[in-house]
Amino acid sequence: MFDASGALPPTGNGLAVPSTPAAGNRERHAEAGGMIVRYIAAVCTAIALGNVVGWLTGTRTLISVAPGLPAMVPATAFLGLLAAASLWLCQRWPAQRGRTALPAGVILVSASIIACHLGGTAPAPFRFADGGLESYATLSSSLTASMFLMLGVALLLSTGRRHAMLAQCIALAVLLLALLNLSGYLFRGTFLFRILPGRGTSILTSTQLILLAAGTLFLRPGAGLMAAVTGDLPAARISRRLLVAAFVIPGVTGGGAALAAYYGLYDAGAALPLFVWTMIVLFLVIVWRFALRLLAVDVARSHAQRELQGALRELRAEHDRKDIFLATLAHELRNPLAPISAAAEVLRHGGGQDAAERERIGAIVATQAANLVSLVNDLLDVERVNSGRIALDKHVLDVCDAIAGALDQVRPLLARKRHECQVKAPSTPVYVCGDLKRLVQVVVNLLNNAAKYTPPGGTIRVTVEPSARTVALTVEDNGIGIPADLLGRVFEPYAQAELTPDRAEGGLGLGLSLVKRLTELHGGSVTAHSDGAGQGSRFTVTLPLMSVVGRRD
Repeated sequence: MFDASGALPPTGNGLAVPSTPAAGNRERHAEAGGMIVRYIAAVCTAIALGNVVGWLTGTRTLISVAPGLPAMVPATAFLGLLAAASLWLCQRWPAQRGRTALPAGVILVSASIIACHLGGTAPAPFRFADGGLESYATLSSSLTASMFLMLGVALLLSTGRRHAMLAQCIALAVLLLALLNLSGYLFRGTFLFRILPGRGTSILTSTQLILLAAGTLFLRPGAGLMAAVTGDLPAARISRRLLVAAFVIPGVTGGGAALAAYYGLYDAGAALPLFVWTMIVLFLVIVWRFALRLLAVDVARSHAQRELQGALRELRAEHDRKDIFLATLAHELRNPLAPISAAAEVLRHGGGQDAAERERIGAIVATQAANLVSLVNDLLDVERVNSGRIALDKHVLDVCDAIAGALDQVRPLLARKRHECQVKAPSTPVYVCGDLKRLVQVVVNLLNNAAKYTPPGGTIRVTVEPSARTVALTVEDNGIGIPADLLGRVFEPYAQAELTPDRAEGGLGLGLSLVKRLTELHGGSVTAHSDGAGQGSRFTVTLPLMSVVGRRD
């Protein structure tokens, strides 16, 4: 994702696109896999070169590890060098032409050795130079050549992009067969030793094949079988640990059983039952432990899925509310614009010649312009509150001053609807710390809401009830009420558009949302109550009380 300078790669339109977390994980795993492959290639090269040095110098440790064991012959060392070079080339330059030449060479040499064994033309064995009793073949054994042949095929398939799974399956088969051959050295004199190590595959060769097969697996860490055990997902992490346990536990248990039998701690007949029982116990503990982890992962995933579904439902509901709001906004803007346009047409065609007519037209324009200003102010206030950019000018004030200011603003609406407004407040001032302008806005929105949804001639009651630490300001009406299924959503933005089938009074449905947000900014809360449709509604604003002193004039 980055070039040599560390910059982001440009896209087709010249813009830099940041690396995604998934892409970063893939790059990190590919880099780790490449490092493993390079180390394996280096170690296998060292084993092969050490074997050649052992033959030149007569160092038995570099040839057969210990006297009497099968040796790694120069032909096998040559195959190991070819395979290690092929592994390194495929990792270092995966797109380089000619990268298939070395894997093809491994296949060709291995096939030739197998053909010699099948045709009976393999050179005769010779004795070690110092006249020892060990005899060594001049060519790799048929088993060794077969495993190198399979490894060459896996390396050749790994150079393409379509056969990663097959290549890794073959490499895994080589790894397991070499591991079985290596474990056969723990049981010398048994049938396992005769059919595997006894055929001439040495400890050094088995080790080299195990490493080369593992390197082939890590050539494509994000594809095929390896995709299930690489990555940062919980399943991949659990799979890696299970694989480690699957390789380590049998080896440690089998080695322990072999050593115990060798030193006579128990008879050979008890070795197999004890080995099987130990394996069952250990794998039972491991599987149970990882089953509990998988259960925790499944529970967490189910919880996350439920949260996601809830978030998606909320998002869809919010999207629907926004659509309704946009339609409502267009309707509410058209309502005042229509009379303004009509007044402009009258003036354009010579109307308004006398003073009374001009005054009437001016009143219409002023009223509708005020409605537009109110709509815009509500939108701006909601945006400021949601973005946290609203600033309160707090000082100690009397709640009744906020009520009086609100009544002055809504009195024309109350008069037009012929509502009776009753105010019940203590005779002494009720002090709170707040912004008078915003508290007036809170009460205005509650009174407007009560007036709009109460049939003409209704009653609206405003009550102030101080307690020890708080003061409750209640606005109650005997209007159309709120259905129970919508009561919990009245403070959501744009809810008015959904709650009101009769849109004669208009509004954007932002008033109660503003009431809630402004009340919370003052450290208070607001609740709504209604006994149901046609039973009226009651809204209660609770604010922290400063003090109750003096007596109202």
